[in-house]
Amino acid sequence: METARQGLKFYRFPNLARFPEVVHGIFTRRGGVSAGPFASLNLSFAVGDEPELVQENRRRIIQALGLSALAGADQVHGLKESVLHAGNPAPAYEIPEVDILITQTPGLGLLIKQADCQAVMLYDPEHGVVANIHCGWRGQVAGILEKTVVRLRKNFKTQPHRLIAGIGPGLGPCCAEFRHFRQEFPRQFWQYQVRPDYFDLWQLSRDQLCAAGLRPDHINLAGVCTKCNPEFYSYRRDGLTGRQGAVIALRLQR
Repeated sequence: METARQGLKFYRFPNLARFPEVVHGIFTRRGGVSAGPFASLNLSFAVGDEPELVQENRRRIIQALGLSALAGADQVHGLKESVLHAGNPAPAYEIPEVDILITQTPGLGLLIKQADCQAVMLYDPEHGVVANIHCGWRGQVAGILEKTVVRLRKNFKTQPHRLIAGIGPGLGPCCAEFRHFRQEFPRQFWQYQVRPDYFDLWQLSRDQLCAAGLRPDHINLAGVCTKCNPEFYSYRRDGLTGRQGAVIALRLQR
């Protein structure tokens, strides 16, 4: 679902859009102030862009989604999470070495940055908790999606079959080439090979969510390849480039 607010275009998942208490957006690289290879809505401080430009880009997202703050992380393809709340507020810059963001705080946007990895959003409507996951192939190998569901169940009593999920844009089966997959992927991943050396990482994430207990009809898949689509940053396509963002939050009560 395409949406435009405050001069920014972004996309939403139909299943998450059914819940008025949740706001979310999958942003493109358009509508910001960054220049050169980072043009224009770059949300990463770690790629060589000017910090004040990144801050302005993030401010625009806060304004477009009606948030009070935006929490981002220094993503490292690991399994650590940060649960953000009043006693653990969003810092001014990045939370170090975290790839899973979780909150029950209204108005606090959880930002995952990508330039070919997936951002996977989760919402538990029963307990009012949202999560956003940086899910690259290393995270898939490590089981980051299942581990996030387990942590939601342990910390918030989440029932996996109640979760609503959205799998954002990332490398599609058209472009997800892994020439050394025998060293990078466990053998059970090899079934996702669609032609020599190319893999369907979208379906892999979907299947991993289902294996964690989610209902298939609760999962939306963007089905957009970041390398193919010039609306998005792609490290595989461009090398030096920015990072777009996917954001989910509980709606701020006014």
